[in-house]
Amino acid sequence: GAAAPLHFMEASAAQAHVSQTIMPRLLACLVICLLFQAASALVFAQSSLAVPPQAGVDSATIARLEHRIEDALVRRDAAFLDSVYAPSFRFKHSTGTLETREQRMASLRRPMAPDAPGRMTSRSVDSLDVEVHGTIALTTGRIHVRREGGDARGQDYTVRYARVWSKDGAGHWRLLTHHSTGESQGPPPPLPR
Repeated sequence: GAAAPLHFMEASAAQAHVSQTIMPRLLACLVICLLFQAASALVFAQSSLAVPPQAGVDSATIARLEHRIEDALVRRDAAFLDSVYAPSFRFKHSTGTLETREQRMASLRRPMAPDAPGRMTSRSVDSLDVEVHGTIALTTGRIHVRREGGDARGQDYTVRYARVWSKDGAGHWRLLTHHSTGESQGPPPPLPR
């Protein structure tokens, strides 16, 4: 009968040794492995979501072109717009009216007196977002338009828009299409915070 309790005591001592020394070490190793795996996954996720350097350059180029287009429309600079509109360019107004490239360029080339009613005095882009996907880009934003004279509703309004850009074989970005997606009277409301 004395052997059984001794065996039980040896087993208890062995269990105590395992629970006091080996288990904490195993648990520490497991935690370190899990932390390493989580850190590796985070680094991979960040690297796969990071914007490639060229996309950042392209995004900045397109943002500059967006502003230059609006300035060119106010100045009626048909030569600049002709250089940036793609051959298949289309302009869709918020009313649903569609202009082809040829119609848009003909309208811009038509002489307009400096004091003509409805003449644009400013077009300001805000809330601009540029997404570059290789040789295609999507831009969205708002344009605050001001005109002198003409219809009172057309003197001060804001347009929401989406545009699609394409990079040609020479590395130049060309505007494929513009879609005005909404219009409201007056300046754009402040952005939500």
